Amino acid sequence: MDKDTLKQIKQDIMDGKVTLRSAALQYGIDRDKLKKLLEEEMTQKAESERFRERMKLNRSSSSIPLDEQMEEMVTSILKGEITAKKASERYHIDTETIRRKIDEFVQKDPQYLKLYFAYRNKSSIDYGNINFKGLIVYMLRHDMSQSEIAEEYKIPVRTVSREIEKLGESKEEKDVKLYNIAKICADRKMRRQKLSRYEADLYAKVLDELFPNIPVINFDDKTSTELEIERLEKFLAQVQIYYSQDMTAEQIAEKMGTSVSTIRRNKLKLEELKRQEAYKKEAENSNVKSPDMGEK
Repeated sequence: MDKDTLKQIKQDIMDGKVTLRSAALQYGIDRDKLKKLLEEEMTQKAESERFRERMKLNRSSSSIPLDEQMEEMVTSILKGEITAKKASERYHIDTETIRRKIDEFVQKDPQYLKLYFAYRNKSSIDYGNINFKGLIVYMLRHDMSQSEIAEEYKIPVRTVSREIEKLGESKEEKDVKLYNIAKICADRKMRRQKLSRYEADLYAKVLDELFPNIPVINFDDKTSTELEIERLEKFLAQVQIYYSQDMTAEQIAEKMGTSVSTIRRNKLKLEELKRQEAYKKEAENSNVKSPDMGEK
């Protein structure tokens, strides 16, 4: 790649017109290789620092608007008509940007929520960035049972039930209040009894006060690897809490709705992901060229 092209790419990235990933896709070059080439062109410390800052900004934003073409692409992905990888190649958009756009659409319009859960279910993707607390609030606001919300959004009912139980173990008062409301509503539905108008209005008011704008999907600018590390850390932290309560591995697995082997695999997976991230950061730091201080 010639220097003029590299200079133009660098300027476009600095101006926020493109991301490193989209530029790599456009020019058919490996992202890490392009990053290294760009960094080698920077001889001034200030320029290198500005470039790294722009990299951080590119991860949390995108110049691509939520227009009709983007909506069509997201809908096609969620319906399984095209994979995220194929969409990335066709539209010259990196997969991380696509993931964020899917999150934006889900937050923007509830009609995408059902498609989103079905998409994740078909793809065998874990529910790492689903905010179950927000889903439970959504369930109560729409007077749905656990089985109804599970069926509606293709989530195992046991998973919904387990997430409600976690609220009861929380140290936050508002989580416990949400748990109590969920248990009362669940009990009424089992007895085929409706809430009184007073109760329904009271619970609706409490939910609005405690969780006014709680999302169902955690919109995050972190990479999928970072999100997975957080999910595993949270999972294993809960395992340790149960161990501290003198529970056996088998009891913990049953409590968390998983298996002993899965707990063991998650621990190994977390260690491997952390090693990969540490190696990646070390490689990125070593690729940053030292500033040219000139002759003394």
